[in-house]
Amino acid sequence: MINKVLPAQNNVLRFLRHLLPIISDSPTTLKAGKVMRKVNEDLDFYLPFRRHAPSLANARRTIYADTNRLANEDGVGFFNVLAFRGVFFGSPFARSSRFRWFESFNDWTTFQETEKAIAEEVGPSATEYYVKPNCYGRRQKERSVDLLPKYWNQRARWNDLFNKLTTPSVREVYRWLASSRADDHTIQFRNIGSLTAFLICGDLVEAGVLPMPIISSMDMGATAGMKQFNLVPEKADGEEICQAFILLDETLQRELGTEEKKDMGYNVIMLEHALCKMSRLISRGLKLEVLLSEI
Repeated sequence: MINKVLPAQNNVLRFLRHLLPIISDSPTTLKAGKVMRKVNEDLDFYLPFRRHAPSLANARRTIYADTNRLANEDGVGFFNVLAFRGVFFGSPFARSSRFRWFESFNDWTTFQETEKAIAEEVGPSATEYYVKPNCYGRRQKERSVDLLPKYWNQRARWNDLFNKLTTPSVREVYRWLASSRADDHTIQFRNIGSLTAFLICGDLVEAGVLPMPIISSMDMGATAGMKQFNLVPEKADGEEICQAFILLDETLQRELGTEEKKDMGYNVIMLEHALCKMSRLISRGLKLEVLLSEI
């Protein structure tokens, strides 16, 4: 029996293959066109291969490389996780080779002082060197290095869910990060909303701290992309979206080569991320017909 690739599924396959040269280790000439140009404008914002985006690539090299250190009950790893996603992501600092793990809040303040000249030189200002308020799209007014002492004081909260007899599920961690409330009923982890919580979960899964989720248990952030690229009808319900995602994953797992999947870092977390990026490109001014004609 020949497995048929549906046209909408093929568009996703072509999109991934079209952009694969961006992360290739071998010398290659990038294809010209608006899609390639748009993605290269901001790899953190548009690249579908999440672990290869500059900020996360640095975090994987520093924060997520040692899972024992990351998941230690002292909570220092959790501080670094919150600092990366809640403050630093997308900034010149996060994209640079100077991005690093901080052993303590004092370690951070000492680093900030010694790096002052570099921060002012690289800029666009000493503050913006560490913070890109619109790194996830909408400008986050609360995104600031002023959150770091709060995150440091909350580092032991890691043990609310972790270092127990059983490993929490992705859904449990997501809800805990996005919905936990402080004693005054405000959000527990400042500037960690639903999107950031989802991204942290993806980071922890790819680091091996959390198990890879089964698709039926994922909160589908890629729904807009699936509708936009005709993978599901506009009025599809949750079950239809889940089944279409499963079929898309099965198709890509079958059609992509072993080396292609390895290079992309392919898994369901990456696929969900890629669908979001496809939708983002359209919402940020790239016409759907142009994207489909170039890939």
